Amino acid sequence: KLNANCSCVLQQSYTVAAQIYFLPLYSGAKSGIGDGHDVPNLHPGALLYRAAEHRYLPTMADALAHGADVNWVHGDEDGRTPLIRAVLSDSLVACEFLLQNGASVNQVDRNGRGPLHHATLQGYTGLACLFLKRGADINALDSDGKDVLSIAIEAANADIVTLLRLVKMREAEIALGQSGDETYQDIFRDFSLMASDTPEKLSRRSCDSRLSTL
Repeated sequence: KLNANCSCVLQQSYTVAAQIYFLPLYSGAKSGIGDGHDVPNLHPGALLYRAAEHRYLPTMADALAHGADVNWVHGDEDGRTPLIRAVLSDSLVACEFLLQNGASVNQVDRNGRGPLHHATLQGYTGLACLFLKRGADINALDSDGKDVLSIAIEAANADIVTLLRLVKMREAEIALGQSGDETYQDIFRDFSLMASDTPEKLSRRSCDSRLSTL
């Protein structure tokens, strides 16, 4: 009976948390998550996914506390994970939070695209830098047979191309038994700081690179 009472209390706290953190959705805000979803009764994995989409860190933490799989797969949205969903929302904080809680940086959706693929497709240099630092596989191919470097080149995103080529050079040096120099770390540190402090610069640089090719 005590266990039953505890379970009831936990479920109530979970429902209340969902209602509190998604309060704007109940008041009619056009955010999308409420459309077709009974938010308080969402499965923890689905709640984590939706919270990642809308960058609600408290709800993400609550969903994980109630047993959400950090790598939960949304079957109706191309098999995307909460991390991929956070990428599409361009949320560096949400992505970092998920990674710190065990999200796989290499789990792919039905199109064979992982977080790094999506960050590259969207031109989100800061996120690409984050995933590269976390060990994302730069050689993974999507269902179209493209790796992230070819995608970045096609999109004319000079910053991401630079980061990817640096990683490839680093891997080649390690394969040859060379430790490399500090330039690699310095460049990644600069990109990381820019992504954190002035992300609009990276967005503008990516946009300018694409416009210059038109």
